[in-house]
Amino acid sequence: MQFPLTVAGIGSVAVGLVLFFLYRRIVGGRMNQAFREAGPESHKQKGKVPTGAGLVFVLCMLLLGSFLVIEPASRSVAYVCFASVLMGLLGFIDDRSKVLGGSAGLKARFKLPAMILTGLLLLYLIRDSLLHLPGSHDATGLLPGAQLSFAAGLPVWLYYLLGLFIWLGAMNGSNFTDGLDGLLGTSSLASYLAMLVVLPMFSVSNALLLPVAVCIGLLIAFLSYNWKPASIYMGDSGSLCIGALAAGIWFFSGEWLYLGLFAFIWVVEVLSVMLQVVYFKRTGGKRIFLMTPIHHHFELAGWKETTVVYVFAALQLWGCLSAWLWLRLGLLPGLLSSLLLILTFICLVLRYRTRVA
Repeated sequence: MQFPLTVAGIGSVAVGLVLFFLYRRIVGGRMNQAFREAGPESHKQKGKVPTGAGLVFVLCMLLLGSFLVIEPASRSVAYVCFASVLMGLLGFIDDRSKVLGGSAGLKARFKLPAMILTGLLLLYLIRDSLLHLPGSHDATGLLPGAQLSFAAGLPVWLYYLLGLFIWLGAMNGSNFTDGLDGLLGTSSLASYLAMLVVLPMFSVSNALLLPVAVCIGLLIAFLSYNWKPASIYMGDSGSLCIGALAAGIWFFSGEWLYLGLFAFIWVVEVLSVMLQVVYFKRTGGKRIFLMTPIHHHFELAGWKETTVVYVFAALQLWGCLSAWLWLRLGLLPGLLSSLLLILTFICLVLRYRTRVA
């Protein structure tokens, strides 16, 4: 299936601008999110901002999936869109519960089973596509002559175990990153733009690029409302939808491990929270970072909110570049770039470790 990606991207910008505006005007007053008490004190001045605008992403992915599912050649990509819709709806329930009952939201015992079941179902539905033999072209969406991917060579138990780990990690990473005006939007935009460059290097159909183009357009539209000072937040409905979509797209590409570089900032956000919690419990209350997720560490170290956004977006692009170098030039250039990226981030944390705010 051929589809003009440029038209899809530009059209999504236009549609997104209208839908985000309507959401703010019609729904926003009933979805005002209060200041999170555990966050930096400087965030109190933001007041109440409408959250849950990620519902626009959910609606657009639902429409796109309904369009793609018609053709057998793009049906597996439609499953990816539908999985992101389910996670976005789960996120919106969480957003609504935060508005009605405080900042806690849904308990993990309710969210986690839904996330796990959706992830396992998606992995099951697309597995035939990954195992498809080269040289034919049917409902898999793989191009003629395609080689079996990394995921296709995994044992069944490892396929589901590693896939579920990546699925949950992507969603939690995008969710933790959504803590500053424009932060998740810019980091996600960097990743999805890079996907347009890298994904054609794999043997996948153009259908897989369609949700990427649509998401890019929606992110551009969203950032026009979410840039500091933000007038809307995407909330868990947006962060879970975007994270699930990214994981699903890389599932379908078959080259799962590259997602760790394309979502470098998401990875360090999750790791910072995990390290902080473990260290806090083991040492009886001591902390590695000033505050987690890690973007708050730099805020308390004196960085302006926009500075954090710019630097994190640049680091996300660097991660994407490292993956591209790995693919185009081989192991050594990609590995050196990746190690330099990690070292740079560690140096930033060590350099700015004194609280000034």
